[in-house]
Amino acid sequence: MSLRPSGPQPRWLRFDHPAYLTWLAVLVGWMGVWLAYLGEPLGAGLAGLAMLFAALAFFRGQDIAREHRQRLRDAVHSAGARNRELVLLRQMAGELLQVDTFEELFDVVGRVAADLFESEGSAVLLVAEEGRFLKLVAGTGPFVRQVGNLIPGERSLAGWVVANDQGVIVTDAGQDPRIHVPPGMTLAARQVVMTPLRASGLVLGTIAVTDRNDGRAFTEADLSLLQTLADQVAVGIDRTRALEASRAGAVALQAKNEELVRATRLKSEFLANMSHELRTPLNAIIGFTDLILSGGAGSVDPVHREFLESVSRNGNHLLGLINNVLDLSKIEAGSMAFTLAPTDLRPAIHAAVTDTASLRSARQQTVEVSADDGALTIIADGQRVRQVLFNLLSNASKFSPEKGHISLSATRTRAPLPVPAERASDKPGIQVRDAVWVAVSDGGIGIRPEDMPRLFVEFSQVDTSSSRRAQGTGLGLALSKKFVEALGGTIGAESIYGKGSTFWFILPVEGPVRRADGLARSEVDRRLEKVSSPA
Repeated sequence: MSLRPSGPQPRWLRFDHPAYLTWLAVLVGWMGVWLAYLGEPLGAGLAGLAMLFAALAFFRGQDIAREHRQRLRDAVHSAGARNRELVLLRQMAGELLQVDTFEELFDVVGRVAADLFESEGSAVLLVAEEGRFLKLVAGTGPFVRQVGNLIPGERSLAGWVVANDQGVIVTDAGQDPRIHVPPGMTLAARQVVMTPLRASGLVLGTIAVTDRNDGRAFTEADLSLLQTLADQVAVGIDRTRALEASRAGAVALQAKNEELVRATRLKSEFLANMSHELRTPLNAIIGFTDLILSGGAGSVDPVHREFLESVSRNGNHLLGLINNVLDLSKIEAGSMAFTLAPTDLRPAIHAAVTDTASLRSARQQTVEVSADDGALTIIADGQRVRQVLFNLLSNASKFSPEKGHISLSATRTRAPLPVPAERASDKPGIQVRDAVWVAVSDGGIGIRPEDMPRLFVEFSQVDTSSSRRAQGTGLGLALSKKFVEALGGTIGAESIYGKGSTFWFILPVEGPVRRADGLARSEVDRRLEKVSSPA
């Protein structure tokens, strides 16, 4: 059984260590001095031996010092190389966050790979043709002229790396059967280090570096470094892929928006033109029918009068529908003009009640109007307000039963109303303003909660069945919403199914807020007055 300790001994215990040799020189020297003092001839020999040990300690110390200096230089060089690698990797990471296309990204990768290993050339290859080939997409040095070429996947080193998802170091490219040399070309590289390029868990290609400028061989540490580079590239690939998808989506969306704008413009032009073409003959039909009914063309017997009244009634109904379509097309085209002026809602309410009287009389319905005693004058377009009232009263009559009751109320109040944003990119705000609240209530069939979102939508009706009791195009409420919002107000509805509905709208007393250079007109006026007033 050995009594020697296991493992390497400390350097200072080795026989050739300068400290050990120095200790021996001192010990032998003192022994030589003692023997010489005693007159022993051996003393001179031990003195010589001590000098030999001292010389060995000196030269061995120089050797160890040289080894320490060399290790220090290697450590400094290694630290400098590591620092250079980190700087290049950090630089590449920053550049990968700035590139916008795959072409720019792979050019950066190829350049950084060549700089990182101080090599003669680098290449980035991507899987192409469903894995049958790899395409050289970027390169430096001898690979620059080969960018765009295809390399077979089954008979190439790059194909082997992709298939095995494993990096490789080739020390003699001329003797490796996996190296593919295109016909008519000579093999320029001797050493190659190559690693797979992955993104989203899939192998997309490879990164390769050939022959260092100083001739040093590639090591496993170099392969690991190249794999670190490839891992950073995966992040850049995912980012660039997202950017390209976003750009493609933006281009497609822009094209669709342009097509939608064009389709909307064509639709609006078609509706406007058709409405005009339909109104011209329809006005003639209604005019001549009214002329005959008034006796301007002679007497009319009762049977013919009944027929003519039906023609006049349906003609006026059709004319109203055409006018609604024309108004909708004007609003969508942005060409609807509103004439703002002080408008007393009382005459507008009474006029709308009178205009819809025939609808109620035919069904023996009653209407009750209640309004505040105070002023109900607002800044608005009186014709459009009257049209909104007409639409709400018509709907109330349609959906109320025979001998039903309709109520209309108007009151002065203060309410939160939308105001334009200061800038186009901001959302509209809400401001509490003086307003007039108008509501039309009926005791009709009501509206189901799930059908409420379909109100105020163009050409949408709650009851779309062929047997629905109320006919129409579904434009009345949609137009009313657009008119009210254009006048700075808001519109809505509440309903209890089977009990009835209430449609209401609120209009600001001072009219819609208009912007001038991002400020309300009244605010601009106040600022001008403040500036012009004496201090």
